[in-house]
Amino acid sequence: MTSSREEDLQLASRCASGEREALEALVNRFSKLIYHAVKQTLVLKRVPHTRQDLEDLHGSVFLQLLGKGCRKLGQYRGTNGCSLASWIRLIAVRTVLNHLRVQGMNSLSWGDRRSGIEDLHSEVTADGEEVPRKVEKEEELRMVEGGIQRLPAKEKLLMRLHFDKGLALEEIADLMHLSLQNAYTIKHRAVKRLRSWISEG
Repeated sequence: MTSSREEDLQLASRCASGEREALEALVNRFSKLIYHAVKQTLVLKRVPHTRQDLEDLHGSVFLQLLGKGCRKLGQYRGTNGCSLASWIRLIAVRTVLNHLRVQGMNSLSWGDRRSGIEDLHSEVTADGEEVPRKVEKEEELRMVEGGIQRLPAKEKLLMRLHFDKGLALEEIADLMHLSLQNAYTIKHRAVKRLRSWISEG
């Protein structure tokens, strides 16, 4: 199904405004395209990869698109006949190439995420379980940030949407086609993993 430049621009604008229906439409419409672009790029670069690698990078592309107030989407102008699909495919390829260059380091700055990471840190160290004070809070925050990168793809995407973008679990459940109970279970499992990793130092 093709779309006009005006429709593409409208969808990008609605996503940047945080409209849930638009975000869901974006995910539904471009999920397969992004997955294919990620896989094709890895194959062309002759990089060995697993299905987990594909899912992780697939999630990273969506984080690029949805992060920082959908700034990447906001850069879309549709000039020179470029469709939104072509723009998103380009972002997917660049995300993979950047990942290969930096070997999994964050593409988003520490400062941009600090508030969300601090919220997550509070949750990880809550529930009456004292994390051994092997490190100061600053180091713990960085351990949380690093721990997110180790999470399975679905948990990582959910945590990024929840703590970086500030979406409610109800919204994330809709976007990821999960039941609300499943979304809570995934979050609980991710927090448990992070708490365990911090406790181990």
